[in-house]
Amino acid sequence: MRRFTLVFALVSIVFCSIAAAQTDSRPAELAAARRALAVAKIEARHYWQVEYQCERRELDAAIRVSDEEVRTMRRQLRSFGQFHPFAYGQQPAFAYRNARLCLAEAEAGRRLLIDQRNDLVRAHADHLALLELSVAEARARVVELAGGGVIELEVSRSQP
Repeated sequence: MRRFTLVFALVSIVFCSIAAAQTDSRPAELAAARRALAVAKIEARHYWQVEYQCERRELDAAIRVSDEEVRTMRRQLRSFGQFHPFAYGQQPAFAYRNARLCLAEAEAGRRLLIDQRNDLVRAHADHLALLELSVAEARARVVELAGGGVIELEVSRSQP
């Protein structure tokens, strides 16, 4: 009987120390989960308000530059007029061929930029949805650790 009491006391001590350790780590886990939620929200907001907008502006600017390049190359080709290799005073054949090649390259670059912009517009909703899923997962983790109910994020306010 004495042996049973000693084993019971040891088991009780072990379970109490495990429960105390779990109780002590719970606030730390909850704080970490709240930080993860705040980070996920910031990342989603940053993508929507900054990254996507910057990428879109950069592509639009590159398309405008490419449009101007195409217009310039077309003007240059028109200035050659009807090319005749044996006419006096006309540009040599290599300049004409080089201008046609530059125009084709500029048009291909323009099409590529437009395709990239269209891909960005189509895919940004998916990227944002992935970020929102990470926010939802972080929110679920906070709710799980907090025991359900309303989630309150700590906001630091500077006092005057």
